[in-house]
Amino acid sequence: METIFLELLKDREDTADGGSRVRERLIALRQKLRDGEDPEVLKELMGREGNPFAGLLHHEDPKVRRNAALLLGELGCQQELQQLVSAYSREETLFVRADYLKAMQQLDYQEAAPLLRERLSEMTAQEVPADSQKHYREELRQLETMLFALQKGENHGFRGGDQSFDVVLTTNRLHREVTARQIREYPVTLTPLGVRIAGARPESLWQIRTFRELLFALNVKTVSADPAACAKALAASDLLAVLKKGLGDFSQCRFRITLVGKQELDARSSFARRCGFELEQRTGRRLLNLPGGYEVELRLYERPDGTFLPLVKFSGFQDPRFTYRRQAVASSMHPSLAALMAALAKPYLKEGAQVLDPFCGVGALLLERDQAVEAGTMYGVDLFGDAIAGARENAKAAGKKIYFVQRDFMEFSHEYLFDEIFTDMPPRGKKSRQEQDRLYAGFFGQALRLLKPGGVIVMYSNEDGFVKKQIRLHGEFRLLKEWAVQEKSGYGVYVLRRK
Repeated sequence: METIFLELLKDREDTADGGSRVRERLIALRQKLRDGEDPEVLKELMGREGNPFAGLLHHEDPKVRRNAALLLGELGCQQELQQLVSAYSREETLFVRADYLKAMQQLDYQEAAPLLRERLSEMTAQEVPADSQKHYREELRQLETMLFALQKGENHGFRGGDQSFDVVLTTNRLHREVTARQIREYPVTLTPLGVRIAGARPESLWQIRTFRELLFALNVKTVSADPAACAKALAASDLLAVLKKGLGDFSQCRFRITLVGKQELDARSSFARRCGFELEQRTGRRLLNLPGGYEVELRLYERPDGTFLPLVKFSGFQDPRFTYRRQAVASSMHPSLAALMAALAKPYLKEGAQVLDPFCGVGALLLERDQAVEAGTMYGVDLFGDAIAGARENAKAAGKKIYFVQRDFMEFSHEYLFDEIFTDMPPRGKKSRQEQDRLYAGFFGQALRLLKPGGVIVMYSNEDGFVKKQIRLHGEFRLLKEWAVQEKSGYGVYVLRRK
């Protein structure tokens, strides 16, 4: 780093190359910092040899000015704030302006707030040429982000729990009707995402556990894949009215746009930026595109023809159904999927049953099985200590007494037999086919030792071949029912009874 810095001091006076060597030195220094080199080394050099970066804010090459400004921010040079502010004020090259702001953002820029507000007012009042809109958007977003951080913004909690909305409950695609059958108070339509309900009060839907998310629908069901046309349609819809119903009166609301579909990340990001900027303008900046501090997510689901279904998610909207889920591990089943599994198997479950989950993870499956049909004594077994600790915490939060044992299921024994084994079978992961075959053989052998005659196994698995093989090998088990749950990955729910 010292060599680069000293070369920069030497090169800064040489204008013959238009500043290209200086620019290269600045970029190299910034890369050293990104690679983890100690910034104090560079600060010590600046104290000994002099600080060249502030002077480079006057350099004729805008890329030199840009990298010098960013270095001052990355080094935390608070004493150079005024020089950064002055350079930002006089900067005429559009692509550099947002970077001055990024540099200031890493310092205490409170004293610059009046100038930043003035600049924001100027920008929102002027006409922007089409060829300048990209850099204009970047500067505008940076200004809004910085000013929001200073004033902490107006935070709107969700207040519409007792209001009527059209909503979409996202569900497992193969079992939408499981959720639909539980809705009797409102008109229901099945959609590709799940279940659409007309005129529903969100607080009246919390007894339904088989959906993943509750999203809010608009009176426009299709918007264009063109960012400007999409923003125009959203601004003309009842979007502002839905937000007002959910948030109460607001002067400004922060949002982000999320695309769900097949586009590459760069294409999604570009669309979100362009559409968000246009939506800001069309709503008179009542909506501000601030992805880092958003209150509302505009979720755009891609349709087969390339257009989008727009739905709204309120970030302050609290789903109370699974508040017990304090802990999770990478392999944890989502509680809504656990609830679906329990709902499918419900006709085969017994009230007051003694239930065992031999691969319990953090316990969601036992808790949702108990929600579907109240169980008696419940045991969860898992080899991993973090999972068992999480399961105990989750069960305590749910107010349920469950006995959790850290042990390999193949070595687990118990003084009495169980009525049910209710479990999510471990995925193959890096195990070979032979190892997974042995796992299923061991599981069925243990089930014979631990399950009462007439007892039931409910399992979630994507190893249909191994399940059916063990049923053939063990004449004591009969397959009562099976459901496909995820077609691509082959997961399904199986219900077996021991004779």
